[in-house]
Amino acid sequence: MASRPWQRGVTLIELMIAMAVGLVIVLAASTAFLAGKRLFNTSADAQAVHESLRFTRHVLQGQLRQAGYSDYAPDHLTEGVGVLVGDAAPLDSSDSLFDLQVVGASNTAVAKSGNSFGADDTDLSAGNDSLVVRFFGRSSANDAGKDDGTIIDCLGVAHAGPAEASPAGGRVSSFFFVAPADDGEPELYCKAPSSTGSMYSQPLARGVEKLKVVYGYDGDGDSVPDAWLEAREISAKAAGEGSVSGEWRKVVAVRVGVVARSNRRNGNLRRVSDEDYRLYPLGKGFEKIYFDPPDDGRFRALATFTVKLRNAARNPA
Repeated sequence: MASRPWQRGVTLIELMIAMAVGLVIVLAASTAFLAGKRLFNTSADAQAVHESLRFTRHVLQGQLRQAGYSDYAPDHLTEGVGVLVGDAAPLDSSDSLFDLQVVGASNTAVAKSGNSFGADDTDLSAGNDSLVVRFFGRSSANDAGKDDGTIIDCLGVAHAGPAEASPAGGRVSSFFFVAPADDGEPELYCKAPSSTGSMYSQPLARGVEKLKVVYGYDGDGDSVPDAWLEAREISAKAAGEGSVSGEWRKVVAVRVGVVARSNRRNGNLRRVSDEDYRLYPLGKGFEKIYFDPPDDGRFRALATFTVKLRNAARNPA
């Protein structure tokens, strides 16, 4: 008869050592998982911020390049004569701010409906600016009442040119401003006309926390900016030098600064001093226009760009 194999269990000490080793392995794996997840979240947030900045820059630059656009060489004809839209003379003679190709307000809040772009220094706490760009649409070569898809507003909607020559109205308007979303996160909004003519808003880029704008002011008419002024400074010039619209028509370039932030915290941010973390949306050359973000652990980035207005702001004569 074969003998049974000898068996024995583990001692309590061996069991405790095995459990301790297992716990160390689990702890290391959990730490690595959490670190990897944190790194993934940080990378995703940084990518989202940069995507918001890229898209904001793309839209704003495109709209500013269209500022003051008029179809001076139309493909379609009316009674054998080309329709010349947006003649500079009637626009130059108007005192209405709504006939300007570029206008805005400093440190303001903008309603999401209606045609207001805010008033200077009415929202100093947020400190965001507004920007309005206006231009005419362009009609199809085969149908004067239909757009050809080339001139779009800030919501991507194409617009046809007006049907009559040198109209006083009929321009497309794109309003840009920063406002909180329903959950409180800041967003860059666009306000544009609907098919019925009323203004409506849509968010363009989430996380845009700061929008600052300065304007290249050409006082001597040589098409070169003499100074970079905020909207409130241009309006203040009109008190001693002429009409507000006349001073705005001396703008030949626009410089835009945008600050975007992540949607969530990414750890504790150690600030050595306020100066170390101060952001200059328009660049260090505009040291009076800065932003001290709160110490909330959010990832932030900024973009700055300048656009020379290509279309006449005033009567060339």
